[in-house]
This record gives sequence, C-alpha cells and structure tokens, in this order.
Amino acid sequence: MCFIKDKPLWTKEYVEKLFIRRNTRDKRQIKSGIIYFITCTILGVGIGLITNRVLFTKQNSNFWFSAIFFIWLAGILFIIIHEAGHLVGGIITSYRFQSFRIFSYCIIKKDKEYVIEKRYVPGSSGQCLMIPPSNWSLDSPCLIYHAGGGIATFLAAIFSGLLYFFVSTSLLEIMWFVFFCYGMILTVLNLVPLQLSGTNNDGANILAIIRDKTAKEAFFKQLECNAWFSQGKKLEDISENYLKLSENAIWSEPINYYLEWILYSKYLKERKIDKAEELLMRMEEYYQDMLLGKKIRINSERLYLLILRQADTDTIQTFYSNVVERLKSQKLCTPILRTLITYERYIKKNTASLEQYKEVFYRAKKVAACKQEAEVDYILTFEENGEVYEPEKMEE
Repeated sequence: MCFIKDKPLWTKEYVEKLFIRRNTRDKRQIKSGIIYFITCTILGVGIGLITNRVLFTKQNSNFWFSAIFFIWLAGILFIIIHEAGHLVGGIITSYRFQSFRIFSYCIIKKDKEYVIEKRYVPGSSGQCLMIPPSNWSLDSPCLIYHAGGGIATFLAAIFSGLLYFFVSTSLLEIMWFVFFCYGMILTVLNLVPLQLSGTNNDGANILAIIRDKTAKEAFFKQLECNAWFSQGKKLEDISENYLKLSENAIWSEPINYYLEWILYSKYLKERKIDKAEELLMRMEEYYQDMLLGKKIRINSERLYLLILRQADTDTIQTFYSNVVERLKSQKLCTPILRTLITYERYIKKNTASLEQYKEVFYRAKKVAACKQEAEVDYILTFEENGEVYEPEKMEE
C-alpha cells in the first residue's frame, strides 16, 4: 500500500468537533422524517378503520391469521408488479432490457443471453434497470419509466378492490381487500415525493429530474454505465469528463450519487489519491443534506483516506469510534469492507476480526451490484498487499 503524508487539519480534536456537527440532524431531515411519519400514520389509521368496518365486523374466522399471510404474500407480489411496471414503462419509451432483480435474484442480459445472478443492493428489495434510447438527449423521455412502477402498483390495487366485490367467500374477501389496501399504501409511499433513509422514492426522483437537468443527465449516464459494465467495460475505459458532474449539480441529490462514487472508485483504481480526496471533500461540503446511506459511505471513505495518509493513530481511532456501528450495519458492501479490513490490518491489528471481514468480503464481492467497483475494492484490499483471497470451498 502506498502511503502519503496527511494534512494537519485532521486531528483528534478536529474529529471530535466534526462529529458534534455531523450527528446534529438538520431541519430538512427532521421535516422529511415528520412528513414520512404523518403519511404512514394517516394511511395506517385509515386502512385500519376501513378494515375493521368492512371485514372484521363480518366475524370472519381466523381473520388476523389470514390477513397476516396475505400481507406477506402481497409484499412479494407487489415488488414483482412494481418492477414489471418500470419494465413496461421503459419498453414503451424505447428503452431496452438490462436487468430485473427481485430481492437478491437478478435476471441480466449479457451478450444477447439471459442469466440469473445474485446481486445485493442495501435498502432495495427490487430493481429494473433498462438501457436508455440510443443517442439519448436531455429531451429523451424518462418520466414514464420512473412512474411505471407506481402506476402498475396503483392499477393492481384498483383491480384487487374491484375483485373484492365479486367474490363470495370470506377468505377471498380478506385476500383481495388486503391486496387493495397494501397496493394503495405502496402507491402513495412511492409516488408522493419522499426521501427515505437509503434513497429517493420514485416520486422524489421524478421531481428531481423535472427541476434539474443535471439530475436527468446523471440518470441517463447511470443506466448507460450499468449497460457498459454488463458488457465488460472497465472503469478506466470511461472518461473522467463523462463521469464528472456539472458545476451546477446538486451534490446532495441521490440521482447523482452513482456517478460520484464511480468516479471516486476510478480515481482510487488509477492511484489518483489527491483527486479522490478532492472529490470526497466536495461531497463532505454537503454532508448534512445527504441521505443516510451516502453519509455512511462518506465516513467510510474518509476513514480509509486517513489510514492511507498515515494520520495520527488517536485521530483515526477517534474517527473509527464515531462511525464503526454504522459501518458494520453496511458491511455487505465491498467499499465499507475495504475500510474495515484496512483498519483491522494497520491500526487495530486484530487477526481474528481481519479474517472474519475477509470471509464477508468474499461473499459481498460475489453479489455486488457493480462488479467493477467491487473489483477495485478487491485490488485495493488484497492485491496491493500481496494477497490473493479466493477461498475455494465457501458457501455461496
């Protein structure tokens, strides 16, 4: 590993003051949390009252057992319906199929063939990625693709509500009514613009694209990069200028996150540590406006660069103590594991923990959503340290 001297800014005292600021929730976060809580409360109370009046008063036997089972079933079916809506919305606006994921099982198109792989995306139960139209521009359609999931969910909910009136058995009444309620709740939570802890919902993405051309450009480039990576393109094959955000970009906008992290990984792979740090510092300027998932990643990368630049041990340990719990909550992500392994190897020097993280890294690499980024993390974590960590007999 190549070490570079650290800047004098990073001291134990500076880190302690830094996290006093970072751990203070801003007004935007509080407002978003309140809106989400009120929305869920109103929906929950409303659906509960309707359910009690429509179904429970009929004294259906095993009502709650049946309702819980159908809620579980609806959860799975509506993920499929939602992602299928994105698929249809993309197809009718000239997008081409790239991948379709439900939980960690993903159908991917590679070289005109369809293969099933395991992919893990934190905070996401499903995803449909399409290839944008050839020669796309900022005038190319994207709203139908984004809204397709919510529209499909809404139509399925309405269809379930209609079927409720045409069934004669109590069990089917419960099933269709639960499907209707579940679908309507998902429709509202998906299409009403909300910022969740990990990402924007579709409604918030649509709003961002409407008001910001940079976000729309980043959206198309994200889909294009995914297609390139699936075809075997490497990070070094993508130009720096292509990945850079414009000067007017909103750095806290979740749609922009993908390009930012791909560019950051590109810098690390090309050993351009100063450029990587410059990009990270730019992200840190907008830290308070970031979603939780990106805050965790920013803290992880800052810790990694502190170790890389051989900062004072007390400074590194103080930083680590402030972020370790959050990092461990995301430890199936290879960038986070790269940081944790680097810390264990050079600072804590705990052999047992190091070996455990190595095993988790191997599993995470196999199911990483972006294989190229995971490969960079593997190189930085193992190959630069003269290791090859590929255990042959390990559970998938």
